[in-house]
This record gives sequence, C-alpha cells and structure tokens, in this order.
Amino acid sequence: MALRTRIAVTFLLLLAAVLAAALGAVLAANRDSAGREVQRQLDVGALVFSRLLESNRRQLTQAAQAVAADYGFREAVAARDTDTLASALENSGERIGAALVVLTSLNGKVIAASGTHLPAGAPYPLSSLQENTGAADSAVSMMVDRGRIYQIVTVAVRSPLPVAWIAMGFEIDNKAAHELADITGLAVTLSVNAGGRWTDVISTVSDGTLRTTDVVTRRIEMSKVGNTEIVAVLSRSLADARAPFERLTKVLFVIAGVSLVAFAFAAFWLARNITRPLQDLTKVVDRMRAGTYDAPRNVQRGDELGVLAEGLHLMQTAVQSRDQSIRRLAYEDTLTGLMNRTAFGAALSEALGDADGAPIGVVVINLHRFRRINEHLGYSVGDAVLTEIAARIAGVPSVNSAVARLAADQFAAFTKLNDRAGLHAWGTSLLLALADPVFVEAQPIDISATLGLALSADGASSHDELMRCADLALECARREKRALSIYEEALKPAARDQLSLLGELRHAVEHNELRLYFQPKIELSTGRVAGAEVLLRWQHPLRGLLTPADFIPFAEQTGFIRWLTRWTLDHSMAQAAEWQRAGMALNLAVNISAEDIGDSRFDSRVASLLCRHQLAPTLLTLELTESGAIEDPARALQMLHAIAALGVSLSIDDFGTGYSSLSHLARMPVHEMKIDRSFTQSLESDPEFATVVRSAIDMGHGLGLRVVAEGIETAAAASRLREFGCDVAQGYFYAKPMAGESFETWLKDRPRVPVIAVPVACTVDDVTDTVSLATF
Repeated sequence: MALRTRIAVTFLLLLAAVLAAALGAVLAANRDSAGREVQRQLDVGALVFSRLLESNRRQLTQAAQAVAADYGFREAVAARDTDTLASALENSGERIGAALVVLTSLNGKVIAASGTHLPAGAPYPLSSLQENTGAADSAVSMMVDRGRIYQIVTVAVRSPLPVAWIAMGFEIDNKAAHELADITGLAVTLSVNAGGRWTDVISTVSDGTLRTTDVVTRRIEMSKVGNTEIVAVLSRSLADARAPFERLTKVLFVIAGVSLVAFAFAAFWLARNITRPLQDLTKVVDRMRAGTYDAPRNVQRGDELGVLAEGLHLMQTAVQSRDQSIRRLAYEDTLTGLMNRTAFGAALSEALGDADGAPIGVVVINLHRFRRINEHLGYSVGDAVLTEIAARIAGVPSVNSAVARLAADQFAAFTKLNDRAGLHAWGTSLLLALADPVFVEAQPIDISATLGLALSADGASSHDELMRCADLALECARREKRALSIYEEALKPAARDQLSLLGELRHAVEHNELRLYFQPKIELSTGRVAGAEVLLRWQHPLRGLLTPADFIPFAEQTGFIRWLTRWTLDHSMAQAAEWQRAGMALNLAVNISAEDIGDSRFDSRVASLLCRHQLAPTLLTLELTESGAIEDPARALQMLHAIAALGVSLSIDDFGTGYSSLSHLARMPVHEMKIDRSFTQSLESDPEFATVVRSAIDMGHGLGLRVVAEGIETAAAASRLREFGCDVAQGYFYAKPMAGESFETWLKDRPRVPVIAVPVACTVDDVTDTVSLATF
C-alpha cells in the first residue's frame, strides 16, 4: 500500500472511529432520553388527571352544596314537590355542565332526577357511592351507568338534620379523554372491571384497545365499588417518543457521511500534497544509489519538506564530492597523480583487449636506496624525488598515459610495441630518463633503478599474468645485479600443483603426516655403526610418500622450514631418548637450515627439547649446509657457539659445494664435516675428484674435525675412502633410509660405537614455545 493511501486511510479510520463513538453515545443518550421523557410525561399525565378529577370534585361539591343550602329547595324537598325539585336539579346541572343530578331519600330512593333514566322511587346506589369515603355530609365516587362513567359527588340536604341526598356528577366521556390526551400527550383509556372482565369504556387509542408492545403505561385506580373497578390507564408509545430523536440521529448520520466523504477528499489531497514531494525525493535517492549525483531539485517549498529537500540536495553535493575523492583515492596515487595498481591493471586489461594482436610491453621499475633518502634527508625530500621520477617516466612519449606508482619506490608502465626487439630499446629509454640526478633544493640526488620487462606476445594473456612476468624479470635483474631484465620462460616459477603443497604443509605438521627415516653412518676403520642421519618424508594422503626434494625447497622459500625443523627435532629427540632408555643409545644427525640459525631463540628451543625428552646432548648432531652457514657469518658463528655450549655436536653438510671462507670455517665450533656425494660418487671414474676428496679429508683432520663421506654406493668407493683416512661413511652401499621399526630390526645385533650418554640438567623457560606449533 502506498504511503499516500496509508495516510488517507489512517485519517479516515480515525475519523470514522470518532464519529462511530459519537453516534453511539448519541444513540444511547437518545434512547435513555426517550425513556426518561416517557416517564416524565406519564408522571405529568397522572398529576394532570388527578388535578382534573379534584377540580371536578370541588366544582360538583360547591354546586351541590349550593343547591342543598337553598331554602326554597329545602322547602320543596320537605313538600316533596317533584316538579320543582326536578326543575331546580336541572337548572343546577346546566349551570356547571353536570351530566347527572339526582335527589334521593336517605334510604336511596330517587325523589327527582335530571340527566338520568331513573324514575321517582327507583333505588339509587347511594350506599355504594358513600362507602369509599365514609363522609357524613358529602362523598366522592365513580359510577358506571349504561356503559358511561361518571364522577359523582353526594351532598346531604339538611333541615337541619339530613333529610335527603343530592348526587351530582360529570360524565367522563371521549371528549374529556381526548382533551386530557391533548394536554398530556398521552393515550388515555378508562377501563371497567365487572365480574373479572375488563372492558375499555373510553380510549383515545384508534383501535380501541390498549397496545402493550413498545408501550409504557401508568395505571391510576379511580374507584372500586363492590365487584366493579374503574381504572385510568395512561400510555405512551416508545417508538413515538423516540421518533424525534431518531430523526435527529438520521440527521447526524447524514452529517457523518457527508463529513467522511469531505474528509476523504481532504485527506487524499493532503496525503498527495505530502507524498508527491517525497516521491520526487525518493527518485533522487535512487539515482544517488545508482551513482548519479546530478539529479535536479524539483521540490521548492517553504515547509518541512522543503527543508528536507534542501538537506538532501546538500547531502547529494557532499556525497558527490566524497565519491569523487574516494574514486581518486581508489584509482590515483595522491602524491604523484599517477594511476595506482588498481587503475593500472584496468588500463592494461583494456589495452590488451584493444591491442588487436599487437605486442604490449610492460615494465616494473624499482628505485635503489630510496629508503635511505627518507632516513637521511627526510620524507619531504623523498616525496619530491618520487614526484620528479614520476614526471620523468610520464615524460617518455610512449608511456605518456600509462604510468602508475605501485608501491613506495616502485613504478610501472606499459606501451604498444611493433616487435619484441622494441622492448629492450624501450627499457633503455626509461633507464636514460632516470639516469640524471634529481635536484631537490639545489641538492643533487643520484637515483638508480632496476627494470623488469615483459611482453604480452610471450604467452601472457591477462594483465595479472603480464604483471607477474614483469615482477619475475625484476627479481631476476636484482638477483643478478643488472639494470634491466626481460622475462623468459626459464624464469617461470614452480608448477601450480607443487605450490599447492605449501598450503598443505601446515596440515601435515599438525596432523602428523610427516615420517622419520634413518640412514646409518658406518665407522670405516671398524665397520661399527657410528650413528644415523634423520631424513624427513611426507606421507601425503593423495600423493603418496614424498621425499624432501618435493617440498623442502618450497618450505625454505616461504619460511615454513622452521616449522619442519622443529617438528623433526621434537620427534627425533623423542626417538633417540626412547632408544637410549632401551639400551640402544645412538647419535642422530638432524639437518637444520640457515633460517633456523637466523632464529635468535634457536639455542633455547634446542635446550628446551633436550630437557623435555631427557636426552643426552652427545646423542644429537645438527647438520648445517656450508652455504647456509656463511650467509650471515657473524650471526651463524654466535648461534653455533651457543649450540655447542649445550654439548650438541655440529656438522658442516655438503662440504665442497659452497663458497666457503676457510677463516670462518676455522672459527666455527663444529665437530664434523661431510663431503658431498657429488665428489664421492666420482672417485672411481675421475682421478681429479679423488685428489679433491683426499685434500678435503686431510684439511678436515687438520682442523680437528671428524670427516664423513656420504653417497657411498660401491665397495670400491668405501675402500678408497678408507685408504684416504675418512672416518665415517654412509650411503646405499651400507643401507637405504629406513623407517623406525625397520631401522631397529637392521640395527639389532650390529656393533655400535660406544657413546657417553649423560643427560645434562638445564633450566629453560620456553618448553611450550618449542613443542606447540601454534607459537612457531
């Protein structure tokens, strides 16, 4: 339902409710008023009827007394002059309009009469008329004679004692009833009960019978003489009483109906007057939601809606301004005014779509030593340098509209080229544009840059892939210390399925999918087992058993190698401690990486594990690759001394494959060096390798180190190494790497080099840090 309709209907319902309540109250009040009015009329009618009878009584009494007091009348009574008496009675009755005048003897015999059929000497019911009052001189009563009702007054004629009675009465006829009805507004009925049967003698009701439906009555008992009872019934129809109120109610209903219709028109007009501006404002809001902020202002009013429209217009302007600012922030570099990475990717994607087969060249530019500019000269100078560099790159004509700042000191650009040869020339032009010093406040600042370039014709079909190729070329240029490098297929990183292994390594460590394999080390002079090297395997749920070559290189690239080292150390020490408790003490060699040596807490982690597993330090050897040891000689030397202080043996692995500094090697607290398999496997075929191996063995002994040769696969190679004085050998000639249970079976009953295995007590506080992978 629309807002306009809801407003109008709401007001109409409210008005209808008010009118209904008012009409209901009026109807109830009218109904009560009609009842009260009828009761009031009945009360008034009864009072009027009583006063009428009383007035008649007084008039009759006065007239009768006047006749009875007349001397001539009394003389006539004494003389029983009936003619005179009849004439006097008739004259007296005519004077007051009495319908009946009768003179009776004391015993009720008619002496003379006027207005009645009774002859002289006929009995008259004098006693029954007087018995209701009990008066001695006069009495008032009602009488029915031949279907007529009379109000009778009897007065004694004294001379001086009562000698006769005068009965004088008015007939209560239809005329009197209608006059009373006209005065009171009531229906008047005179009923007589004779012998238990009621008869309506006089009635103003049209049908002659008293209606009892919807009629309120008031009964007035007029007389009861013997078995005859006379009553007057005053009645009033409620329907007639309510008629004026019902007419008023009808008028009120008409007024209410007209009011509803008029109010409906007014409500809909008012609702329309309110909602039409709101509809216009809603359209403006919808356009704002759709990103359009130039909607015209159609509402011009001076009321609250006008204020709302003005506020919405101001908000529209503010939102438009903020939207433009946000768009600038989202797609533009605020310092240089160049595109940012998002805008550059969109522009490059559009250019690739419009290239129509033409090659697109992309370059990623990285500035050298920019951080030092900020540190030594301040950020304001650095910002000025970046602004100048951006202007120089944008000034190269071929990249006039396709330059972006990707990061703090990294820029990118693309251009359409004619062929692959133009890519190198374009890169050279960019280098030339950046070759001159940048002057900031008259101070020259030398800036050098490294460029990585990629061409869309080399298989990069999307802007993301093209940018990735340029990044790889930039990384190659930085690694090889060149100013410029162009992407080649050889720079493509490992396959996607191999990279997915990195995401699964954490799951492998946390769910013990890694396995320890052991390859024995044999003392050449005696043939005894001198120890074993721990080799890591991954029991992948889908790929099967993976060797270290399948995942160790990627773990080293991502820094996950620390997790693997700590897991290996934890489980290797646990196995060594178990064999030590079983009487099979054996030195285990575990490989560690340069990343581990770079960990400032690595020595405390090793000490924690030794204490946790109660393992003698003499049963643990840590093997570090030669190249890894000399990447940061000072830190490596400090950490190696800390580890050696724990009593753990140290070994230089793959000796001869790195670019060792003998001065550093001489200062290292190592106990063993291992000759790489690339030398030992060529002992029989190449005499020069034999000379190198002999020299390495002699040098190791000269430094006081035990020499281990790995990769021994033939008896001849083992014999030559024994002749050269090599101490220990390992390789497939003796045994392949084996799982724990298989290695225990192989080791059973084989002689071993004795090892002094005494646990060293130490206090280390980071045991939980060592065994919980979540804190690595």
